Amino acid sequence: MPMNSADDFIKLYRNNLAPVLRDLEPERKALLAQFWTGVAFLLASAPGFALLFRTGQPVYLLAAAPFGIAALYQFYRFSEKKRGYTAEFKNCVIRELVALIDPNLGYYPHRHIGEDDYRESDIFRNRIDRFEGDDLVEGVLGATRLRFSELWHQEKHETTDSKGRRQTRWETVFKGIFFIADFNKQFLGKTYVVPDAGESILGIGKFFEKWSFGRGEIVELENPEFEKLFTVYGTDQVEARYILSPSLMERLVNFRNKAGAQVHISFIHSKLFLALSVNKNLFEPKIFSSGMQSGYLREYFRYLALVAGIVDDLNLNLRIWGKV
Repeated sequence: MPMNSADDFIKLYRNNLAPVLRDLEPERKALLAQFWTGVAFLLASAPGFALLFRTGQPVYLLAAAPFGIAALYQFYRFSEKKRGYTAEFKNCVIRELVALIDPNLGYYPHRHIGEDDYRESDIFRNRIDRFEGDDLVEGVLGATRLRFSELWHQEKHETTDSKGRRQTRWETVFKGIFFIADFNKQFLGKTYVVPDAGESILGIGKFFEKWSFGRGEIVELENPEFEKLFTVYGTDQVEARYILSPSLMERLVNFRNKAGAQVHISFIHSKLFLALSVNKNLFEPKIFSSGMQSGYLREYFRYLALVAGIVDDLNLNLRIWGKV
């Protein structure tokens, strides 16, 4: 399975990506010029609108409106052209990065893991009021079928203040990369591996660890390093220990340390579900700085390799378990 290295990335960048990015650079600069033109028109309209609000004289609206309309048009055109530029960037650049990980992987920039699959994982039980995503990668690595994409799950909260005014707040439940792989075993129970609550502020995390919230009981395991990072819940204690072998626990510790971010995992319905928290939009083109820079592409490649590498990191191709 060709999980290629940083040296391969450098070679790909020089031979394949740099020429494409060089061709895209005039389009990026034209896009940026359109944005700043919109800003200029908006600033030109500001004095007229300020005087309108201060004096109430309609004559200032007549002076400001043309600049305001021109600004809106420029921003609209910027938005339209940005969509086209982004699509071209993803098809020409991100697709190459995915192929560098493994040519057997397919890349679908406008698709994402579905809400039904996300719910099936049972990792985040909050109400889903807004569910978005993109950049789906799927395929077979070795003997393992996998899928992953960016996802953003939000929950809506509405409150009313003392004056009867309704306020709306959107809470991000999960933002990052969501991964699903075939674990080649039909689980009788459900096993959940969640970030250790002992790291919570004021040290109250251990108290809340005892509350499984319907995920079974805490599974005690004999790996202190693992238990510093994770808490395990399971509906079947014996099966949870069978799944989380000493080797797998060690691999999960190494993966968590390599990721440097919160990781939630569940083993349900013969699948492994993994949620990697990433508080940024990945795989998007640069607009306000040169697209020729390799640093941001190197970061994108690192995330792709990190997530696709779960198959190797967790040794998922080792088929010691058959479906029952």
